[in-house]
Amino acid sequence: MSNNLSVKVKTITLVKALEEALSTRQKRWDTENKRRAEHKKAEEAYHLALLKLLRTSKAKITDASERYSYRQNDEKEKNITFSCEIVLPKTAVPKKPKDFCEYHEHQYKREKEDIEQAIRILKMTDQEYVSASTYRSVAEYL
Repeated sequence: MSNNLSVKVKTITLVKALEEALSTRQKRWDTENKRRAEHKKAEEAYHLALLKLLRTSKAKITDASERYSYRQNDEKEKNITFSCEIVLPKTAVPKKPKDFCEYHEHQYKREKEDIEQAIRILKMTDQEYVSASTYRSVAEYL
């Protein structure tokens, strides 16, 4: 059995797939601020629900430690911070929001430029099929 995969991909099909990939990235970039705000709101709601849960009798403190911090201006005034380990029943804990995968501007610009350049080059060719090396170079964007 051979380990090589041999397929032919039409140039037109690859151009269409790249155009769709570009459109998907554009939509993701356009909604990035909205998605970030929604995630922030969901995290705040999660933290608020946790704080409410900590005030109930279901929360049990198992360990506590104390830390001191001094202000640089006024050595008389100090804050005392406590760190606690709190045990809660798993069924009582609210569902945590999914981690937010941020889409950075530099990543968007780089991908957009690469895809646009590949589309321009592929539209200039008169070959019906693309070579394996050409497909491999743009496959990461599909």
